[in-house]
Amino acid sequence: MPRLLPFRSAARDPRPLRVLLRRPLVVGMAALITVAVTTFGLAIAVVTVLGGRVDRANATIDALQDGHIAMINQETSLRGFLITREARFLEPYRKGAADLREASAALDVLGADDPELREHFDELNAAEQRFIDEWLEPVLAEQPALGDTLALSESLRRDKRLFDQYREVQERVWRLVEDRRAEAYDQQSFVLLGGAFGGLVLTGVVAFAVRRANRRLAAQILPPTQQVRDTLAALSAGDVAARATEAGPAELRDIAGDVNALGEALRERDEKVVARETELVAARDEAERAGQAKTAFLATMSHEIRTPLNAVLGLTDLLLTTELTDEQRSHLDTVSRSGDSLLSLINDILDFSKIEAGELDLERAPFQLDDVVYDVAQLLAPHAAGKGLDLLVDIDAEHRWALMGDGSRLRQVLTNLVGNALKFTAVGQVFVQVTGRVVDGRMHCTLAVSDTGIGISQEQRRRLFRSFSQGDASITRSYGGTGLGLAISQRIAVAMGGDIEVTSEAGLGSTFTVRVALDQAPLVDDDRGLAGALAGRRLLVVDDNETNLRILEHQLSRAGATCVLAADGPAALAAAADGEFDACLTDLHMPGMDGEEVARRLRLLPGTADVPLVLLSSSTSLADATAGTFAARLHKPVRPERLVQTLRSVLQPSAKASAPRAVPGAGAVGAGLRVLVAEDHEVNAHLIKLYLRQLGHDCVHVPNGRAAVEAVRQDRYDVVLMDAQMPVMGGVEATTAIRALDIEQPRIFAVTASVLTSDRTAFLDAGADEFLTKPVRLNTLETALSRVSGVCPARTAPAVEEAPVAAAPLDPETVDELRDLGEDAFAHLYRQYVEGLETTVAALLAADISVDVEDESSLPRLAHRLKGSSAAMGALRLAEVCRRLEDAVEPSADRDEVLSALREESRLVRAAVDGLLDAP
Repeated sequence: MPRLLPFRSAARDPRPLRVLLRRPLVVGMAALITVAVTTFGLAIAVVTVLGGRVDRANATIDALQDGHIAMINQETSLRGFLITREARFLEPYRKGAADLREASAALDVLGADDPELREHFDELNAAEQRFIDEWLEPVLAEQPALGDTLALSESLRRDKRLFDQYREVQERVWRLVEDRRAEAYDQQSFVLLGGAFGGLVLTGVVAFAVRRANRRLAAQILPPTQQVRDTLAALSAGDVAARATEAGPAELRDIAGDVNALGEALRERDEKVVARETELVAARDEAERAGQAKTAFLATMSHEIRTPLNAVLGLTDLLLTTELTDEQRSHLDTVSRSGDSLLSLINDILDFSKIEAGELDLERAPFQLDDVVYDVAQLLAPHAAGKGLDLLVDIDAEHRWALMGDGSRLRQVLTNLVGNALKFTAVGQVFVQVTGRVVDGRMHCTLAVSDTGIGISQEQRRRLFRSFSQGDASITRSYGGTGLGLAISQRIAVAMGGDIEVTSEAGLGSTFTVRVALDQAPLVDDDRGLAGALAGRRLLVVDDNETNLRILEHQLSRAGATCVLAADGPAALAAAADGEFDACLTDLHMPGMDGEEVARRLRLLPGTADVPLVLLSSSTSLADATAGTFAARLHKPVRPERLVQTLRSVLQPSAKASAPRAVPGAGAVGAGLRVLVAEDHEVNAHLIKLYLRQLGHDCVHVPNGRAAVEAVRQDRYDVVLMDAQMPVMGGVEATTAIRALDIEQPRIFAVTASVLTSDRTAFLDAGADEFLTKPVRLNTLETALSRVSGVCPARTAPAVEEAPVAAAPLDPETVDELRDLGEDAFAHLYRQYVEGLETTVAALLAADISVDVEDESSLPRLAHRLKGSSAAMGALRLAEVCRRLEDAVEPSADRDEVLSALREESRLVRAAVDGLLDAP
């Protein structure tokens, strides 16, 4: 109910406000006019009356002074003439006489209207005339003789007496005029002071009248005005029942009425708002329940669909390995690809439902950002090569990239951005650039993915990060996709405290920039052996891509090498003809003259005939005719440490190994070694046993690290070949345990499929003597064991241990090497491998991603085991797929893409093995 605020009693004058405001104005104007008139009258009195008296007194004093000066000039000049009798003294006399006449005339004019002054002026004129008549004129008429001092003295005495009489009269007249001027000044001061006092009195009267009028006005205006203010304040504070009393002048009464109307409107609005809020709260609760139900439904359905889908895809893969007609194989391929697409969609929906449900948890663990970037690039490099694109990576080497955060989620974001860039780019390149700056101990990282693809218009960019949305419908039809990837990536970036920005122009490509701020990980020794590794080396680098040339020059310069850059084949040949080089690094696909032709021509030049050539390319295949031309082959993008290590290997093919540690009980020269093989994979173990048997060494096999420790404790071995990842106890832990035993220590060779520096460092820190990378070739193993036995190897180890890029499912070089073991052993190895392949692939396809990675049935463990055995059997492409799968630890479209590649590649490998075993 409306409530009137208390109102102090005041004169309730209903007259308009303008009438009340006019009263103080009238009083003030009257006071202003009175003061102005008074001031004007005083000014007239002072200027016209008193001012004239002062001016006349001043003029009189000036005339008296001029006359006195004239008298003094006449008297002194005539005295000088009497004494010296020089005529020049008469000039002042004559001038003084003229000045005296002018002064006397001025005094006559000034005293004409004042009889008293006229009388005194006449007396002054008489004294002046007496001085002139009785002394000046007689002396001018007749002067005493020059020697008559008595007459001269008498004349001067008469002069003094007459001049003193004149002075007395002149001083009396002077004082009279001075008194009159002082009197005029006093009168002027009195008038001014009187006027000022009168003005003060008048001002006081006016101020009193204005104050009285203002008080009356305030009493009529302020109380109702204050009440209106209080009412407005109450309304603002939420008291919509407050009302103002309508009192005071007419205008204030109207304002009070308007305020009361506003209060009534606010009261009605609040009632409506309360009712609306009740409705909205109910709607919000309903929406939240619906959203939770939707999220739960999506998650449940995604998981439920995934289970039978895995069976469909697995059985499809098994059917693809059987004898099929071309039409049947085509249908099954279609089913397999469609299943992969459906699995990718389900994984996106799973991620999106997690984010929508607020269940996106980010872990905080140390990781290497540069490793993450290169892992993503190498994972997608085959896709880029298949489209003929260059996938380039440039990471600022001035910073330490060991950070704290969720590396797997950042990998997911980067994989999505690079995958999109490759999808929407038909010609050119995809460039990943990583920069950063340290602010207050945090690394502000900028990851920019640029492409030369179709670009994005301004209108499309506004819809880019919306869920289930792409640039437009034509993009979905042309390129596929769910429209969830960027939405998920942006939300992950925001959860990390960053964001994703995009700059693009239709037809000119796009740049997606991820900005995140992460804490730096504790300082660790991250020396990857780059600094100075190529010091003093002069390298020729050939690539038609300017960006890649700049990246390679930066990486190699950091290693101490001097680089000469060539943008095409002719430029490279010209540079090779002009100077000497230690090695040449060349791209494969270049316009005009490709890398194979450049290599062939370099071999024809005398200066580069024996220079090691390293091929750097986005392609996965190479013509057999030129494969032997290159000492090593690397794929873009290449890690800096791998690039440097490869170049060091080809530049030092015959480097001497460090002297081996003495092995107690080792056989004499030419005697076989006793070797313990710690390997959990049966195919790999069987292959190593065949190698050792062919090399003339005894072999004992154990399936895990704990068994290896027990075997070394109970018996003596010259060498232990230690796998890295094994059940029960891993290779690093087993090596540490063996080194702690009080026994005659064997040589320990770490054997693993990992090429990471961290894994190598862990093994060496545990006490391993050497590090062999899978797949281990016969000649590599022979060379390593020869450094223990002292027997020179019968084979020559290859210059580089880099696995060649296979153009076929099975590497011909590896197949030929395994044939050297004998046909029976060859067939047994491949049959055992294929039998385990089907089981392992099925286990990988059905693996639960939530299983602990340390579990032997986990996806990373299974992928690692298959990677090692595949590499050993020459299935290099399948080994690479397993490596990618080993890193894909999160459900994502990329992991499903790798699983799809696993199914296809394993099918090709099985077909190739069947062909080998069936061949006569």
